[in-house]
Amino acid sequence: MNDHDHHLLLRGLESLAWVFQGAAGGQWSEVRTVCLPKMAAVLLALESRNLVDEVVMNMAEEVHALAETKNPLLSPESLEQEYVRLFVNHRDGLSVPLCQSCYTGEGRMMGEPALAMQSRLDQAGLRVDTSMPMPPDHLAIELAYLMVLFPEPDPLPRNSPTDNSQGKETPATFAAKTLLPWVGTVRRRLVEAEASPLFRLAGELLVALISVIAEKNISFSEQHA
Repeated sequence: MNDHDHHLLLRGLESLAWVFQGAAGGQWSEVRTVCLPKMAAVLLALESRNLVDEVVMNMAEEVHALAETKNPLLSPESLEQEYVRLFVNHRDGLSVPLCQSCYTGEGRMMGEPALAMQSRLDQAGLRVDTSMPMPPDHLAIELAYLMVLFPEPDPLPRNSPTDNSQGKETPATFAAKTLLPWVGTVRRRLVEAEASPLFRLAGELLVALISVIAEKNISFSEQHA
């Protein structure tokens, strides 16, 4: 993977972690300046390799138009209300849980996936910000951990922190075994919950980007044979 592709992947993951973390850390007032440019860059790269379809790109155009016209749907107040409706306190129960334990294992909060994720964080010397009470298998935390797994650009062959010879988890392995089994359900539930455009777009980009990483980090700049 070249430096450009490496940078794009990380920018895409950052934008998704930003959205799914919520306003406590995301600061919805910065959606136009912080989140959307990163989403746009990685979506264009995915489109260039036919890794997202026209429906997703039309969705991205819709979100861009909302941002350009400063539509109330992208106001900090609207985004916070929608985040709470979707992920926190829906009147009919949680519409779209953001914790892996709700999708795999026994389907309950703080299940085996949460314990496994906490073990990963401990081994990596990482700590969750206690100002944001999220379980270790929250989607935003797993995305942040995935970013940590990526080596620095142009690492030495045997000095990569994700080198299999060192027995470390690779980004592709973590994406395939930990994230891919449940992010598709998150996307589906966002559609079923009639999520507002930003969150629907985030669901589509989430599945596309995790799928790319799971397939051993396909280079965006590589041409199809």
